[in-house]
Amino acid sequence: RGPAKTPTNLAVVRGETRPSRINQNEPSPPGGEVPDPPEYLDLDALGVWRRLAPSLHARGVLTAWDTDAFAAFCTAVVHHRRAVQVVNEEGSVIRNGGTRSKHPAMQVIRDQAAMMVTLGGRFGLTPADRASIRLADEEVADGAGILD
Repeated sequence: RGPAKTPTNLAVVRGETRPSRINQNEPSPPGGEVPDPPEYLDLDALGVWRRLAPSLHARGVLTAWDTDAFAAFCTAVVHHRRAVQVVNEEGSVIRNGGTRSKHPAMQVIRDQAAMMVTLGGRFGLTPADRASIRLADEEVADGAGILD
């Protein structure tokens, strides 16, 4: 039935003002501090969380209800990074007996990149998503950005 609805907070940050496009009755998680990361994140994924979560929370697009989706994004970033490191060390083609074939890590790179784009887009983390976001005048004056 068409594209997924943009979350209200992200729509407002993007400059949407038409009342018909803003869900005034959208369920809203309790406010508070930056959500804690799930305990299962490894140190590298935790580093991604700590780098991005504060600014996403400040813009209202990361709440306690979003922790699992954002944790999946952080994990995808790490798996992508690790697969790229493997390919950088071993090459994109491997010898399998007398034949050469694509390194299996190439599929991991592709899958995790797609996951990063999909999940990152939900939080405004892709260039295309940022291009449609409008900051308030005071944020522009302060030099703020979605990933500051």
